[in-house]
Amino acid sequence: MRAVQEVRMRVLALVMLVLAATALSSPARSSSPTSASASGGGLSFISVGAGEVSGGYFAAVRAICERVNLVDRASLRCSPESTAGSIYNLFALRYGQLDIAMAQSDWHRHAWDGTAAFAARGPTPTLRSVMSLHAEPLTLLVRRAAGVRGFGDLRNRRVDLGHPSSGRRATIGVLMHAYGMTLDAFAATYELQAGAAIAELCAGRIDATLLIVGHPNAAIARTLRECAVDIAPIMGPEAEALVDDGSVYTSLVISGRSYPELAEDVRTFGVSATLVTLAAMPDAIVEAFARETLNGLAPLARRAPVLEGLDPAAMRTRGLSAPLHPGAERAFEAFFAGR
Repeated sequence: MRAVQEVRMRVLALVMLVLAATALSSPARSSSPTSASASGGGLSFISVGAGEVSGGYFAAVRAICERVNLVDRASLRCSPESTAGSIYNLFALRYGQLDIAMAQSDWHRHAWDGTAAFAARGPTPTLRSVMSLHAEPLTLLVRRAAGVRGFGDLRNRRVDLGHPSSGRRATIGVLMHAYGMTLDAFAATYELQAGAAIAELCAGRIDATLLIVGHPNAAIARTLRECAVDIAPIMGPEAEALVDDGSVYTSLVISGRSYPELAEDVRTFGVSATLVTLAAMPDAIVEAFARETLNGLAPLARRAPVLEGLDPAAMRTRGLSAPLHPGAERAFEAFFAGR
């Protein structure tokens, strides 16, 4: 448990340092930066925290922003922002650096409750949900020659744990605790962005990396096609205990149809990708953002395959701990009324 707590404290310290530096070097923003232009009938600008440029979060947010900017170009400008990931996004949202943010559903829950990495700052009662997007299975990529058949086999292997302020790094800490592992269990550990981790895996310089992504994923497709890499399952009593405790994790399957190289489905568990904002965000802006997402699911899936097959009913509830923002609620009501 101490190892997991140390990871969480390091994550919190790093995020706070980054946000402090950003605040000092950037013009001051109000807690509701777009409200003045929104109320005046002018053009409003929103920044949406995504993730790494090469990742699924950024692809999804970029596609949504492109649609918003096309359909609502007279009133709203949406900018996708490359960030370190979920935990950074949630702190940045809380401290006024972002207007809307992507976040894994487990860290969305922790931010709302004020637990884990958010315990020192307490709950975020002003957090509001915009919608849920795609399921995100924990995806264990392993070097074929390393002989890794599951998470427990990572002992004495060279393992990438992810960027310290990313949601995947914190979730890996939870999984390590479930398996009774500390950092000493590994031969070597690395703190890499997802793209760099995949490159190191293909080069044989690490044995495994664990990503939390929707499927199909272009980077994973390329990795399976070009490198001696497999997807290993995450199953057994340790994973089942995380699912069965009634928290935010659910059993998931990476379909064998996702990639030609998969001979069969891969069992794992995971979370949902969610979009969140704060209660102070103007209803009209959140409604427009949610409306264009719901109305554009088909073209959005063509721009970002991770958004394929979304169920609007599930998008209203799955993985959402904070209550829906009133603007999002109106967008869902209008969408279902018009079907």
